[in-house]
Amino acid sequence: MIRTLLGLCARDTATAGMLAALGRRLAAWQADAIAWGRLVGTAEKHGMAPLVHKHLTALGILPPDTPRRQLQTLVLRHRRAAAIRCQAVGEILRAFADARIEVLLVKGSALAALAYSEPGLRPMRDVDLLVGAADAARAEAVLFDLGYAHEPGHDIPPDYYHLPPAVKTVAGLPVAIELHRNLLPLHPQYPRWPLERSLETAAELTIDGVPARTLCVEEMLVHVYLHGFRPPLTYEPFRFIHVADLVSLVERFVDTIQWPRVRALCPEMDTVLAALHALTPWSDEVLSRLRLPLHAHPDRPGEPYRGWPQRRLRSVPWRELPGLVQDTFRPSGWWVQMHYGRAPGAGCWRVRFIDHPRMLLRWVRAYWHAYRVRRGRRPASPEA
Repeated sequence: MIRTLLGLCARDTATAGMLAALGRRLAAWQADAIAWGRLVGTAEKHGMAPLVHKHLTALGILPPDTPRRQLQTLVLRHRRAAAIRCQAVGEILRAFADARIEVLLVKGSALAALAYSEPGLRPMRDVDLLVGAADAARAEAVLFDLGYAHEPGHDIPPDYYHLPPAVKTVAGLPVAIELHRNLLPLHPQYPRWPLERSLETAAELTIDGVPARTLCVEEMLVHVYLHGFRPPLTYEPFRFIHVADLVSLVERFVDTIQWPRVRALCPEMDTVLAALHALTPWSDEVLSRLRLPLHAHPDRPGEPYRGWPQRRLRSVPWRELPGLVQDTFRPSGWWVQMHYGRAPGAGCWRVRFIDHPRMLLRWVRAYWHAYRVRRGRRPASPEA
């Protein structure tokens, strides 16, 4: 139930169908403070608390006192944090401009400015900046001059795709900056994406009155998809805020996005957007413009991958092992469609019986290789 509610709220601009479905599902919850508390806690975990509050307000639905105060507190906190981060980013951008360092604002900060009606609707843990590999050391030195410093405990290899986070407390808020030399992790499952790939097509925006640049909308759409729904199986668990990013971008820019270019960069995008319709209904404008393949709905919308190796065998009680096996080999049709870009039908069966088992086999080989390395039998090789 909570997954369904978060899926419906995973957008900035509400549709009539989404609001109606949300209202129906919440009708039985009016006095259930425990259920409301679980919804607020889960929403915050997924970066969705401000969006849940926004849509509840639009419907005129008031949770019981305690969860309502918790939700309002979270909204105010995220709004204040967004204002502080905007000021900090503006200061950094001015310093980079003075040092003649090319930089693109990416991920959460760029999405908050472009895809959402106000920055506070898009919570984030850090600010991501993409710089050229040759400028990374200079950019880090500029951050140090502004008072940022590395926190202890970050064991990041020198050739990692981003530098260790640099942190500075601004108005009581720790602001963490990640300097990226590559937009995505250096993993075989991801394309290489250095600064130079996106400079010529970069889009302009303003942060705290300071001119800035970010990915063009087409590349931002593809990056949000790759980052949120195509990570290797051991990477960070799925969060509904990535659904909101994708949906909000499409709804806001559907008429100006160059869709042939999006499909050239990501041929499975139409299939992915069709899967999102099962979670949060697209507006009539989007459906008319894109003519998405909605002939079949994936099962268990919004249910992410929960199998091995995301959950390790040693962390699962023996009585839960059958469930782990099922989650590993029979993930939800929605996740299959989102992760592999294959719609229900023949393509989906190919994923279940060929592509997904092949992926799991690569992870088995990777862990077996790591075990042999620990035993001192052979040198390490790249991650699966």
